[in-house]
Amino acid sequence: MVKFLKLYEKIGIFILIVVASIFLAIVSPNFRKIDTILSIIQQGCYGAIIAFGMTFAITSGGFDLSVEAVMGLTSVIIAMLLPGMGFIGAIIIAILASCFVGLVNGVLITKMGISPLIATLAMQVILRGASLLITNGRQVVISQKSFMLIGATKLFGIPTPIIYMVVLFIVFFILLNQTSFGRHVAASGSNEQASKMSGLNVNLIKTVVYILVAFSASIVGIIRTSQALIGIPTMAPGFTLNVLTITILGGTSLAGGKGNLIGTLFASIFISMIYYGLNLLNVQIFYQMLAVGITLLFALFIDGLRMRYLEVVKIKGIRV
Repeated sequence: MVKFLKLYEKIGIFILIVVASIFLAIVSPNFRKIDTILSIIQQGCYGAIIAFGMTFAITSGGFDLSVEAVMGLTSVIIAMLLPGMGFIGAIIIAILASCFVGLVNGVLITKMGISPLIATLAMQVILRGASLLITNGRQVVISQKSFMLIGATKLFGIPTPIIYMVVLFIVFFILLNQTSFGRHVAASGSNEQASKMSGLNVNLIKTVVYILVAFSASIVGIIRTSQALIGIPTMAPGFTLNVLTITILGGTSLAGGKGNLIGTLFASIFISMIYYGLNLLNVQIFYQMLAVGITLLFALFIDGLRMRYLEVVKIKGIRV
């Protein structure tokens, strides 16, 4: 069983993608077209970008439920500042504001001892309320149509959101796997007390992690706002479920201490394939949400099973 779980951790998501690809290739001849594949990847890249940040959060022993509200806040700030400050100024302010939210989340969790669940859930409610208050509960139309160049164009035939995803994946992958900061994040999530005793500034590490999550959410907020040309204070309701599903399904354990960004990347594509397949079958949206919820339960089941078996074999002194 342990060998199976270790094997699933390494290649499980790839097996799921192969099975889904075979199914979609049978039921939809269009699936074999490059434009369709790029469309599926593009739809998955929004969840992937935020899940890169969420991978850091869960690896550090926490998680962030405020990502939807950060996207909405980013969208509102850009829509309101764009006419007076231009693209660059509005985007910089929106990203800084989002990173400040991540900073506050980190301080609440590390300095005040509030659980990540309560702190980030409360932050989501606060940000939702603030975004609606700023806009008087309305969506803000963006008249500068050239802003669509940010997220609704192609470069060398590839949609720009996919390019952003690849660039951010490389940056986050290097940060997690090739730097001391990434090793410290994993150590903090694996054993926080031991990390503190070894001299690591765990509070600072976790605070930076929550800033990274907010940053990744703000990037998606910018892209989606560019595509819609509307500042949406209630952007992407329920999207946190997708992000958590992608992160856990990709092999990042809720127990902390080990992140899998490659798995996160491919899990986002798999979830997008689920939506694509259900749309082909004309399945209504709430059934699609149900399917993603079931996928999350499956990922949690496998993760819990893996943790229990690894704990048993460690007690027995078996090396894995």
